[in-house]
Amino acid sequence: MTQKHKIPLVKWCGKLLAGLMAGTALMLWAYMLPTEPMRENVARSSSLFDLEGAYPELVKGYSYTRLDNFTDSIMLGAAIYDGEEPLTEQAMQNFHIDSMELPPVLALTNYANQVTAYEYYKVAYGRYWHGYLVPLKLLLLVFDYGDIRILNFFLQNFLLCIVLGMLVRTEKKKYTPAYLAAVFTLNPLTTALSLQFSAVYYIILISSLCMIRAGREGKAEDGRTDNLFFFTGMATSYFDFLTYPIAGAGILLVLYLNLQEGRIDKRQIKAGIKKLLLWGFGYGGMWAGKWLIGSLLTGTDFFRNAWEQSLFRTSAENCTRIGAVCKNIGVFLKWPFLLVFLTMAFCYFMKFRKANKLRKFLWHKEKTAVCAYMAVACLPVGWLCIMANHSWEHYWFTFRTFSVTCFAVGSLVHHCINS
Repeated sequence: MTQKHKIPLVKWCGKLLAGLMAGTALMLWAYMLPTEPMRENVARSSSLFDLEGAYPELVKGYSYTRLDNFTDSIMLGAAIYDGEEPLTEQAMQNFHIDSMELPPVLALTNYANQVTAYEYYKVAYGRYWHGYLVPLKLLLLVFDYGDIRILNFFLQNFLLCIVLGMLVRTEKKKYTPAYLAAVFTLNPLTTALSLQFSAVYYIILISSLCMIRAGREGKAEDGRTDNLFFFTGMATSYFDFLTYPIAGAGILLVLYLNLQEGRIDKRQIKAGIKKLLLWGFGYGGMWAGKWLIGSLLTGTDFFRNAWEQSLFRTSAENCTRIGAVCKNIGVFLKWPFLLVFLTMAFCYFMKFRKANKLRKFLWHKEKTAVCAYMAVACLPVGWLCIMANHSWEHYWFTFRTFSVTCFAVGSLVHHCINS
């Protein structure tokens, strides 16, 4: 490897190291906060969990509207855990309370209410960073679970309005409908009401703001957006509970293509591949860094557990990889979604016909753009195939990866119509 190639690698490794140090410091600080007021606020939320249960559906029969109170109970349990372990072990092992006699949701509410009729035991969950605990612990000092849901709803929609407003004020406002379609694929109501669905959505909104701003300043091509992809990957690994992480990379990549001036050529495609690789390096490096730091600080072999879980989640023993993709697509096989899809397809067809650009769209002049957008549109399929077991078992939230496909295809259509 030449000296020219060594310097960028050292630079990115240095940024990764800085992110790992910052992430560790934040976790240590979060675990220094008092847990008693947090426990009291979780206890106040008991009736909400009792009413909704583990996996409530806002509209019965629609997995698209299913919430994940089960995982939220684990997240809240980790936030209020107050054991006797050293600070470093708590921050790295991320214990939560469970019970052999109760499901996790009831174990949380009974533990928070200090019910002593049941026996509790701690569960280590150290293979994730659990970075969501930093804002969650702060919020729980003042608010209960219901309050946080409403705050989520307000803040997420406020950020969405800013993103849409910035898009409208640019010359790229033609892509606003495609971005909105991607948001509806994510289902912004459930991202507000389930803590575990929130992390990636926040990352998508904030990174979108940064990308649009860079585009407005004519800096979408410079190193600023390389850093954006890299740190977005790190943030996704830090805050997410393995929900739909590839959506953060895919939507950002489509935005990058949308902000290009003129036609998309091979130069933009090469740059896009580089940015996607940087996102992957940030995502994988941050995750592996947790295993290394956790092993060093606690003396526990984090790598073994993480490796075993990785093999399990990427396996296809009880399913097929194509079957996992089809199961995720099946979430949308309901009449309302089909009607919306057919209506949009008809409207786009009429626009193409009116603009007399159907032949150009099919291949002739815009073949590079077609290849670029369709390659990004296929990212969710690749991710779901790789994470076959996870995608099959948790299809009712991993389907959100198709927000990338929706945004990419919609952007391609608008690109060709207006080119």
